[in-house]
Amino acid sequence: MQGGGTPPTFESRNAMNASPFAPSDDTPSILRPAPRRKFVQALFGAMAGLGAAFTTRRGDAAQAPAGSAAARATGAKRFVTHEYFAGATDLPADVYGDLCYMRKGTASMFAGGSPTTLEPIVSADEWRRKAEALREIFAMTLGTPPNVDCPLSIRLEGDKDRGRVIERKVSYLLSPGERVNSFLLIPKGAKGPLPAVLTIHPTTELGKEQTVGRGAMENGKLTETAQRRAYGLHLAERGYVTFSPDLLGAGERMYPGRRSFDNQPFIDAHPHWSGTGKDLHDLKRAIDVMQAMPEVDPNRIGSIGHSQGAGLTCYLAAVEPRVKVGVANCGAYPSRVQQNPFNHARTSWWTGRPALRPYILAGKPLPIDVHELLALAAPRPFLNIIALNDVGFKVEDEPLTRPAWENLRMNVKKIYALHGAEDKFDNLAHMDGHDFHDPMREKAYAFLDRHLGGRG
Repeated sequence: MQGGGTPPTFESRNAMNASPFAPSDDTPSILRPAPRRKFVQALFGAMAGLGAAFTTRRGDAAQAPAGSAAARATGAKRFVTHEYFAGATDLPADVYGDLCYMRKGTASMFAGGSPTTLEPIVSADEWRRKAEALREIFAMTLGTPPNVDCPLSIRLEGDKDRGRVIERKVSYLLSPGERVNSFLLIPKGAKGPLPAVLTIHPTTELGKEQTVGRGAMENGKLTETAQRRAYGLHLAERGYVTFSPDLLGAGERMYPGRRSFDNQPFIDAHPHWSGTGKDLHDLKRAIDVMQAMPEVDPNRIGSIGHSQGAGLTCYLAAVEPRVKVGVANCGAYPSRVQQNPFNHARTSWWTGRPALRPYILAGKPLPIDVHELLALAAPRPFLNIIALNDVGFKVEDEPLTRPAWENLRMNVKKIYALHGAEDKFDNLAHMDGHDFHDPMREKAYAFLDRHLGGRG
């Protein structure tokens, strides 16, 4: 730490917000005995939003006398916290503030031999320690993968002229006996190696075909929705090499007789792993293939996705340092502000992380949430685009969803600021629903141009 003087005492959550990275003495904080602080109230303020429930009481509100306690409790603010925070009718103002705190104490604290306190993270080194712990927690939620190591065994299966780009089909092994096809789009006439982008498709049976510009047609042209999701083709035309794989359960990887993204056969075969864990394994293999391509600059690889592809881009950037820039559009919603956290751990259709189910059913906070995963990308550039009227939320919920997302943005930026990189993260919120509309897509492409360096 730098600076002088005694550490400040935090009496309230507002005081914490006023100086989240306050300087203290030069003794490493993890070794310095910490004075006992009145942090319980502040801690409750930070944790009250964990697993926030969503309830609609409009009918009760309409019948309650104006100004009554029932009317106040059932008015426009319809988020409530767990019952043990009695009387709470809204999310706490700093619902994601726990991101910027870690446990500190003397060296003996790891043996349980001394008091500890939760204190602000004040340096990039302290954040690295917390980040290591968060990655371990995330890995636990992904389950235990089997040993599936094998050579990539890359094959070039053929080229197709797509006008301004060349489309190359590439096959490789994800695991022994599991060969898959992906599309590599290369700008015509490009002098490589070039920056490259892993383009991850949303929940569509088309899989990789959609990101490279094939899909639903209308009057001989792609529909507007299909055009908006062809970001693999758009970025290749912009000067990037792009790589578009199929996720498990989509495109050529759909299970016979099952709808797209139904991955139950995989879960049955690997009960100790997870759908998300498998997807991340496969996407890391995709990056291995990208780095093996002579057209690709192996040190300038980004990732972009919409919906499912956005959530996976967030998770991938959290654990894969080879992703130098990330862009996620309408991806993962934090469980603290969500109507049904089982979206993270469904029991049917797409099964993400089954290890989360006991937490959700018991009403416990999830062990790791989206604000922490976004911060794990720091200091690498990351743009998160979110629709406030998404995942069941409506336009009228904006007075609650917008402040919550703004608080997330503020706290993740604090972590980036520790690295001198506050301008490399942003969270853009809009009210245009679950799609990759032109204005946001142009912001996404410009962000990649700025931080990864296409021809533009």
